[in-house]
Amino acid sequence: MRVEVGISTRAIATRMKQQRGASDVMFPIPAALLVSGRGEHANVMTIAWIGMMSSTPPTIGVSMISSHYSVELINATREFTVNFPSAKQVEVVDYCGLVSGKKRNKFNDTGLTPIAGAKIATPIIEECPYNMECVVTETFELGDFTMFLGEIVETHITTTCIDAETGKIQVTQLDPLVYCAVIREYWALGAKLGNGFQAGRDLANRLKMS
Repeated sequence: MRVEVGISTRAIATRMKQQRGASDVMFPIPAALLVSGRGEHANVMTIAWIGMMSSTPPTIGVSMISSHYSVELINATREFTVNFPSAKQVEVVDYCGLVSGKKRNKFNDTGLTPIAGAKIATPIIEECPYNMECVVTETFELGDFTMFLGEIVETHITTTCIDAETGKIQVTQLDPLVYCAVIREYWALGAKLGNGFQAGRDLANRLKMS
């Protein structure tokens, strides 16, 4: 880019960038299905406000509007499961975010199958290729949202998503669904670009030599 003489760096940045104000836009993020409650009271909801909070112990954070039925169920059991669907399940995922579990049994509506986990009583979803069982460790009220921190006490993966020789997870088989919040678009992942802690090594070596 040619920098014009006499124009400040801030002025150039202002011309190239548009300020959007305080916003909750962040993308992409996982489009997950959260299950709360037990037995015939188990409910599934779509959740995008989600992220890893810690590795030791493995902890996930999930946040939802405080009036949601799922908040009531999680507060009662202090546990939940997070289930990651594949891109081909986009219709079911979106449906689970459109209706309330107080009015509809979304497992019956969608044909999703609740199955027993290993460590907690809240079920996981059989059709989702990756699942987490979580026990609530902390709860925070953030404006009109409630955030739960859940320690991940067990994970499950569909066997066809694992390389039989290496044991590594095959992302192409998982085919994870992601969401672009606020603009309200679902996307699938694109091609692999590199490996973590390796893709930047050539640059690091070049900088060491300069």
